[in-house]
Amino acid sequence: MPNKIILVRHGHTPNNFADHRARMMGWTDDTTGLSDAGRLDATATATKLKSYRIDAAYHSDLLRTSETAQIISETLQIQITPTPLLRERNIGNFAGHTHHELKESRPTDWAKFLDHHDLDWNGLAGESLRDVHTRFHQLRTLLSANHSDQSVLLVTHSGFIHTVLRDIYGFFPKESFVEVDHDSVTILTKQSNTYSLTRYNE
Repeated sequence: MPNKIILVRHGHTPNNFADHRARMMGWTDDTTGLSDAGRLDATATATKLKSYRIDAAYHSDLLRTSETAQIISETLQIQITPTPLLRERNIGNFAGHTHHELKESRPTDWAKFLDHHDLDWNGLAGESLRDVHTRFHQLRTLLSANHSDQSVLLVTHSGFIHTVLRDIYGFFPKESFVEVDHDSVTILTKQSNTYSLTRYNE
């Protein structure tokens, strides 16, 4: 297994807001890339990553993460390999709706979406949390086979990082909201046969 996993969230997009305008993005409508602010922040994050050893790097193949990875790749002069294993959770028929719309029109489904206790709920006709867990375990197997004792960069999404930190490794209670800022850096460091959280949302 890698000795260090560096998790980076993609940059800001025109659909990312901290209020009622926040709009859910899915897989089939993957047409929204980074905003101008997102590109600037990705460049700043790439500069910050210069201080870390990076032996290998992967990114989600969705547009917003691909654009973030391209900026990092050009800045660090490294190759970053796309993989669907790092995609955000497939939110199915939630895609295209704002958080506010879903809370108002589908309150029960919205509450279940936020509840990480039921791994098999899939009322959004996309992925269950168990599906996301399965993708992470597939990714971990790939990294362990190809990057033993190396430092690996993963450019991914907030929901994926939530799931890894809260549900897979239990760094946060399931009832908690795990904040993951755009272009933030979170680091997991190998400790025996598992990982410790050594940097979070920086």
